Amino acid sequence: MEGDGDSESLDQPEMGIESLPEPVLIQILALVPATELVLMCRLVCLQWKALVDSTSLWILKCQQEGLAGEDEVEEDRENWQFFYFLHKWKRNLLKNIFGEEEFEAWEDVEHGGDGWRVEEIPGDGGFDFSEDENVKKYFVTSYEWCRKSQVVDLRAEGYWEELMDTTQPAIVVKDWYSSRMDSGCLYELCVKLLSEHEDVLAEYKSGTVAVPQQSDTGWTEISHTFRDYGPGVRFVRFEHGGQDTVYWKGWFGVRVTNSSVMVEP
Repeated sequence: MEGDGDSESLDQPEMGIESLPEPVLIQILALVPATELVLMCRLVCLQWKALVDSTSLWILKCQQEGLAGEDEVEEDRENWQFFYFLHKWKRNLLKNIFGEEEFEAWEDVEHGGDGWRVEEIPGDGGFDFSEDENVKKYFVTSYEWCRKSQVVDLRAEGYWEELMDTTQPAIVVKDWYSSRMDSGCLYELCVKLLSEHEDVLAEYKSGTVAVPQQSDTGWTEISHTFRDYGPGVRFVRFEHGGQDTVYWKGWFGVRVTNSSVMVEP
């Protein structure tokens, strides 16, 4: 009889993780890094795919990482997975914004007059950048128009097509400009949202901003937020530039620094 009992117990199937109740599975999966959830766990089986795609799992991850309160529920957001990734990936997508690497990452650099130059803050006749002590340098223009641009590839930065087309997260662009106290200057900013084939889907232009000679306004921030721009956005083209208004040889034109393009929840 004792032998029969042992044999019967050996015939019992082993309990696997897939046999756990779904609420328990969600608690376990929520401990897995988000990229592994999407790229690996989601492919294990249909049950795991459904759990990884579930709102409950992503609400739990947001709560665990301080992105949502304990009382937030499914109705609070349309897509919690997208909300999570947008928060975790929020960063400046522009490179070399202070000129630490001269003009690395900048394209279509137009050197009017004596061209662009990189100088250290505050520079001659300039102003400290009190808004952020980490900003140490700026780009400065000359006596004819100087321009430069960067193109951000959103897919290469991790913002996949479905995310951009369905959620259409806010795209926030900012720039900072200043003049010398002894020289007036002109400044322009133009930002375009482009399709895969580089068609313009949305655009912001600051127009030509004139800073008068003897101005003491210091550094000025200019910003724009793109919303409800429609599906198809794959690139962001950021371009800025300017010149001085006294036409002095050298670098008396507008100064720019701390430019940014950010995708936000």
